Amino acid sequence: MAFFDDFGKKISQAGQTTLQKTREMADIAKLNMQISDEEKKINNTYLEIGKLYMQLHAADSEEAFQGMVQSITDSENKIKEYQTQIQDIKGVERCPKCGAEVVKDSAFCSACGNAMPKKQEEVPAAEEAVTEAKCSKCGAVLEADAKFCTACGNKVE
Repeated sequence: MAFFDDFGKKISQAGQTTLQKTREMADIAKLNMQISDEEKKINNTYLEIGKLYMQLHAADSEEAFQGMVQSITDSENKIKEYQTQIQDIKGVERCPKCGAEVVKDSAFCSACGNAMPKKQEEVPAAEEAVTEAKCSKCGAVLEADAKFCTACGNKVE
């Protein structure tokens, strides 16, 4: 019987040791997660500091920051260019008031009703000048045999 008593005590001690190690590992995992959360807060704060610095000092940055500021400015310009290319492919433009995507050449924004800015037509060079019929009301270019303007509905005279 002594053998079984010793065996039972050893199993009990092993179970308690395993339980203690499991608790320790859970506590360590919890603390590591808390450390990770705090590191994320620090990194987000660094990001906000950088954004604030760019807003306040993009034009007059200190010498140590000029390369990084220029790199950000270059990347922002490329992003705008790429976004314009995407809009051209999609056949849309951004409303200057609300930022919604609006079909190109629309007179008004479909999201907020704001009048869309009218694009000035490029004037062909003198040697390439073409005589075009234009609407007397809105100035839109008319098709040769048009009886009504497709932009404003005005009757062509």
